Amino acid sequence: MKPARPSSLAALGEDGLIPFLTRGWKGDRTVLAGAGDDCAVLRAPGRGKTLLFKTDAVAEGVHFTAATPAAAVGRKALARALSDIAAMGGVPTHALVTLAVPPGTTPQRLAGLYRGLTRLAREHGVNLVGGETLRAKQLLLSIALLGETSAPPVLRSGGRPGDDLWVTGTLGATRKRKHLAFTPRLAEGGWLAKHRLARAMMDLSDGLAADLPRLAAASRTSFAIDFSALPLTRGATVAAALGDGEDYELLFAADPRHRARLEKAWPFPTRLTRIGLLCPNRRGVSSTPLGHGFDHFQR
Repeated sequence: MKPARPSSLAALGEDGLIPFLTRGWKGDRTVLAGAGDDCAVLRAPGRGKTLLFKTDAVAEGVHFTAATPAAAVGRKALARALSDIAAMGGVPTHALVTLAVPPGTTPQRLAGLYRGLTRLAREHGVNLVGGETLRAKQLLLSIALLGETSAPPVLRSGGRPGDDLWVTGTLGATRKRKHLAFTPRLAEGGWLAKHRLARAMMDLSDGLAADLPRLAAASRTSFAIDFSALPLTRGATVAAALGDGEDYELLFAADPRHRARLEKAWPFPTRLTRIGLLCPNRRGVSSTPLGHGFDHFQR
């Protein structure tokens, strides 16, 4: 029997849309991980490294407004993709930029976009090597980003029942404009991968309530969290930490036997908080209700 056709994008949601669109896709032996992780993972030509490939976009009216400073928009476009490279424990290398522009946009606003983008690219050693421009009804900036790893990339699927769940930084800061000025956790993600301390990892772009079930489902586990342990940004509520999205912190699972080592050796000023654990069975299910994170098609 053929599966029923979905009636709408809202019925599918983001988590249902990707498998719906990618049914029947088959990678070759160069593809180590594809749709469903923070980046595609490809076998590198040389030994000892893997390639990471990510694309991301920001659109006016969705990720920013017409009043948002242009440099902040350009910075955010690249920072979102960098955050996904961080979630795999990787180092970014090269980027392509696609710019869709309404005819009334001023050259000065576009120059501002590129100032913010190129400043962040230089900060992280990213080479901007080309792209595309086109006319559109709304301003959109899309980034295709390459990265690499020397250590094995950290997938979402490596968690095990009993693993500790950790987050970096604080949560619930979207409405305080953190989404325009966040720091991609590249150093932290690379360190966790290098020292083999994260078994599974992803960045928090859609809120803990949306992203934690994804990590747990990929790891074929359920999970439990301690709401009182959530590291809240000053003024944020637990509901904001769970559902607002765009925190761009790292969520990772780690062997509890390494808890003391992780806490003692953590070399960053970035806050590190244990918020719960992965549990057996019931793939992707919580022992406590989380509500809903951000979903582009269900709002």
